[in-house]
Amino acid sequence: MKKTLMCATAAAAFASAGQLAHSEDGWYVRGDVGYSFDGRMDYDAESNSIGSMAGDGDIGEGLLGLSGGLGYDFGTFRIEGTLGGRFGELEPDPDFNGVPADIVTPSSFATTRQGGDGALQIYDLMGNFIYDFEGANRWKPYLGAGVGVAKVKAKAHNLERGVVDTSTTPPTFLGGYAANGFSDEETAFAWQGLAGVGYGLTDRLTLDLGYKYFNVQGMEFGGRGPDGQSVAYDADYSDHTATVGLRWQFAAPPPPPPPPPP
Repeated sequence: MKKTLMCATAAAAFASAGQLAHSEDGWYVRGDVGYSFDGRMDYDAESNSIGSMAGDGDIGEGLLGLSGGLGYDFGTFRIEGTLGGRFGELEPDPDFNGVPADIVTPSSFATTRQGGDGALQIYDLMGNFIYDFEGANRWKPYLGAGVGVAKVKAKAHNLERGVVDTSTTPPTFLGGYAANGFSDEETAFAWQGLAGVGYGLTDRLTLDLGYKYFNVQGMEFGGRGPDGQSVAYDADYSDHTATVGLRWQFAAPPPPPPPPPP
């Protein structure tokens, strides 16, 4: 009888090798670093005034970001709130509406030329619902979705106005300032789709490898044109983000069941 019990105990230990006991319910905190890529801001001038920006802007080499959150794990699904931010460059397309007069006939006093840049900061507050699938050993894949708000600070221009030295051939642009575009901030509705996998490092600590598609709708930025006229831009934004992070669960895993009676 004793030999049978020992064999059964050894078999159970072998079957559970490589697995960790995790608390199924309880509060957790999380922190992530992220890299956003293939981001695009679609902006449209409300009126096609001469010199207003046309086309779109993209995030070039990407945005770097950080996020943190607090959530509750119900076992098969989780609910969490997160606060994040990401920062980088916004590269506007060179297209603009019409042709300003002094881009055709430059003077020694001022001219307008193509050229510019931009910057982007995004802060988001999101509520997420996440479903965890049963995985193998310590791996647990998940899918989720979230809604919330995003504060977007953006600036972009693709025309510059400045002084020109007409004594050279061709005339030399001596520097100037943004002649169109916008530099503004807006808070708007945001949503995202989530996917990823968690890997149990310990009974409470999980490595999280994730992906999210992020979208902000219905923004309006105040801007200007080459002649100083006010130009409003309607804008939407979207990007893709790869994340690496950690989740720490406060609750301890349940104790193992008592041994069977002899």
